[in-house]
Amino acid sequence: MSDQEAELRDRIVRLGRSAEALGLVMHAQGNLSCRVPDTDLVLITPTHIPYSELEPGDLVTLDLRGRKVRGRHSPSSESSTHLLAYRAHSEVGGCVHVEPPYLNALYCVGEQLPNILGNFVYLFGGKGLAVAPPMASGSEEFAERSLAAMGDRHGVVWQNHGLFCVGRDIRLAFERCVAAEQAARVYYLTLALDAGRPAPIPPEVQTEMIRAARRLV
Repeated sequence: MSDQEAELRDRIVRLGRSAEALGLVMHAQGNLSCRVPDTDLVLITPTHIPYSELEPGDLVTLDLRGRKVRGRHSPSSESSTHLLAYRAHSEVGGCVHVEPPYLNALYCVGEQLPNILGNFVYLFGGKGLAVAPPMASGSEEFAERSLAAMGDRHGVVWQNHGLFCVGRDIRLAFERCVAAEQAARVYYLTLALDAGRPAPIPPEVQTEMIRAARRLV
């Protein structure tokens, strides 16, 4: 195993534990993956192993067609969606699926998350989240519908299930999940105040926010 792969394995484990600490997942919910640069290989979390017990050696290595290359566990049941994202978008280097409670609550009742926070605007390019209707996950059909719904956006809500985000690397995909749940929490709290719906940030301000943020990175 290369030093690069070892570092990526450590990163996935750390982010999985961070996801649980931040309340984005519980126990063994969700899944994380990343592309191994300059290869056709993907590292992905296994199924049914709690993040508190997950170790770098537990991750599963797959090729882009889903054939297991390395690992003693079964890969996540939603690996087909991750793999399709990598095959369809060469620029995608990481995928994260979480089950955030505030975001799930909003979309379960038909709400959609408006662009009310600057970080959410920047990380999703002002395009917000796509929505895929409820469907049993884990199949190729589910993967195809998810990616079709997502289109050119960076995240898709699996209604009555959770959130799937992509990024040029796994850190960015994870940051997008965090930003979406943060915005959902703020939106939820504003609705609880019963003082009217929060107005989205004006489009021209969103554009300037995106420009300004890009100058800082």
